Amino acid sequence: MKQSKLILPCLRGVIGDWVYYSSVMSAQQVADWIVPVKDIRESKKLDEYLQRELKEEKKQKISKYLLNDKQHFFNSIIVGLFGVVPDWVALSYMIENYVGPASMDEAQLEAVSSTSGLMVFSGDEQMFALDGQHRVEGIKLAVELSKNGREDTTGFCSDQFSVIFVGHIDDLPGRKRSRKLFSDINKNAKQVGLVDRIKIDEEDINAIVSRRIFAEYPHFKDTKLIALSETTNLEKNDTVHFANLATLDSVCKRLKKLYKKQRGLPDWDEENIKQFYSIVAGFYDFMIKIIPEYHQFFVSKKLSLADARKENKYYLFRPIGLKMLANLYAFYYQDLGFLEENLPKLNFIMPNSPLNNVIWTFGKMTAGTVNQSLAYNLVLYMLNSFPEKDIEGLKLKYREITKNNNANLPAKIVTNG
Repeated sequence: MKQSKLILPCLRGVIGDWVYYSSVMSAQQVADWIVPVKDIRESKKLDEYLQRELKEEKKQKISKYLLNDKQHFFNSIIVGLFGVVPDWVALSYMIENYVGPASMDEAQLEAVSSTSGLMVFSGDEQMFALDGQHRVEGIKLAVELSKNGREDTTGFCSDQFSVIFVGHIDDLPGRKRSRKLFSDINKNAKQVGLVDRIKIDEEDINAIVSRRIFAEYPHFKDTKLIALSETTNLEKNDTVHFANLATLDSVCKRLKKLYKKQRGLPDWDEENIKQFYSIVAGFYDFMIKIIPEYHQFFVSKKLSLADARKENKYYLFRPIGLKMLANLYAFYYQDLGFLEENLPKLNFIMPNSPLNNVIWTFGKMTAGTVNQSLAYNLVLYMLNSFPEKDIEGLKLKYREITKNNNANLPAKIVTNG
């Protein structure tokens, strides 16, 4: 039940023309006092919406995170206040006569006195999440679940969530001002890029195993073959790096279907990580063993990246080629003997490859999604694994991409198995 009065310790500060108050609230206080903005709006006109619609899936994910991960942490929730203005009580009387290591001169005392205090809420104020509404709803759901028998194993009920209060005036200019603040927060907050996320994410098993492949896989570790660049693509004329971290992550995503999480353990548990790492390392081992050009590059050292990247002729030495191999490995996982026997029969070196004019034209590799999909399906077709009922559609797409209305599909290979 909501308390009739709420007293919170606060630091008062100013940024631009906003006065804000920084404090902490318990999970129960967040659940009791902060309401969705739509609950305090008298109209649902677009002009009056201050926030995006809540996504149920995101709320569920946040509550699960709070109740399952002991190391959970949030950045501050920004809360708009309107209605009755809470009382501000300065705490200067607590420190002005203090003598000790933290004793202050008059200027220091004035600075501390003007920023430290208590906010006293009478219960008539209305609070809404100006930024962090999904976090608020996730906290509320976690509180509800903990009250309904969900054991608190992470200390969630004792958490103190960082909250920043700002004033909101409930009229047209006030709503515009609050909307601008919401926009500024979201527009200027830089999202973590894909490559940076792969480097730091400790929950996504794809990112974790990508890093481990980079650091531990025998053919990659202690080499410069994997780039840690900020971009997701390799430079066209890169003759140093076989792939980059983003490519390793893409390979993991394609192989994830082969991994079975241990019941009762989160993805990031070491047992799951080891299992998935074994699958991904097995993929690289397999391809280096059966693809002649890979064996020449990684094992016998008879092929250099400079030669492999010349005019982009070697499809399998570009990230899109490696991703296609990951798709094939996942597709044939239950019959890798068939793949080992038959995949080396295909030519992936341009312009003599059947994939010429599909993913390579006059020295330029085409990485478009449609081209990659067609290349993958053509390989399945040549391996006698493409659905018979879809062959006519495949032919039409092949003619469209190659710009040849008379083109026939590449010849199927004689497969064993």
